[in-house]
Amino acid sequence: MPVPKSDKPVPSLTPQISSEDQRRLSKLQQDFNKKVAQIEQLKQELTSRRDSMDLAQKRIEKELRPIIMQQVEQRAELAHLLDEAFALPLFSFREKEKLALLIADIALDLIQNYERQDLIALHDRYAEVPYAERAVYAADEEDSPEEDIISEEEAAIPDNWDELDEFERLQAQLDREEEERERARQNRQKGRKTKVQKEKEAKAKAELSNISKASRRVYTNLAKQLHPDKEQDETKRAWKEEAMKRVTQAYHQDDFFELLRLQMEFMQEQGQTLDKLPDEQLQYYVRLLDEQVSELQTELNAFIFGPNATFYDRFCGSSKQMNQKFKQVKESLTYELEQLKQNLRVLQDPVQIKVILK
Repeated sequence: MPVPKSDKPVPSLTPQISSEDQRRLSKLQQDFNKKVAQIEQLKQELTSRRDSMDLAQKRIEKELRPIIMQQVEQRAELAHLLDEAFALPLFSFREKEKLALLIADIALDLIQNYERQDLIALHDRYAEVPYAERAVYAADEEDSPEEDIISEEEAAIPDNWDELDEFERLQAQLDREEEERERARQNRQKGRKTKVQKEKEAKAKAELSNISKASRRVYTNLAKQLHPDKEQDETKRAWKEEAMKRVTQAYHQDDFFELLRLQMEFMQEQGQTLDKLPDEQLQYYVRLLDEQVSELQTELNAFIFGPNATFYDRFCGSSKQMNQKFKQVKESLTYELEQLKQNLRVLQDPVQIKVILK
């Protein structure tokens, strides 16, 4: 393959072993082809999901957030309306208890989820626990070791639209909690390792060292071929600089698959083929690729089963699916907003407030 005469990034190629004389590939060579095909598919799926998530986040801010913030304003106005009605002699002691609880709940939700700090005074007027004390208590609970045990209810992603803007915070919280549980599990395993387990760990460590050497070898070989300082042609030098950036990035990200793509391109340029690789070297490659398949599958599972799953199902997918989902959510939010406005108009009459408190 000739060197491209441009400064564009190196094109993506899927490294596959083929035989020029049509002889049957060895099992090791077939495993290599299978792993790189799996990685290619997983990378495409992950890229598609990330792009869909990014687009959904942008559309939420542009199309849905304005409606949500209008709802917030209406709910804040409702809290102030109920506050004004509280002093009226129309309500019984029991009704005032319910009214105080309702005002405090509305204010607390808007403070915590929508940063309406202007409602703290209103909340504290009716809540049993001032907001400042509640915040301190929540911080203490977060630092408590008892938080390693999380109920399903606490870990669940809320479907309520009011929780939408907490998606990133909740995701980070769940990630931290999972890391804490894993650390606790590893600590419990310390001191329990048998002689066989220790031998297996030593063997795995040695294999990992060999694999790292194989990865470094690919990187080193590519770096030599791509060294821009030795290139006299300005166009080729610019292209090599860009290619070298990709090689370095792939190496530091442990993306052995990307390194193989680049190596294959230069092997083809030099008239070499992957089917000439020694079995020992190919075994290292297969192990590295197998590890990368596992990592990518874990990352994909996080989209499918983890904190991202609810968000993805609700807002993401193909262009057609996303348009339909946003249309439905937008219609639902708009309907809720109109209901809030209607309720505010009705509750201007204190007698109607008394009705909803029954």
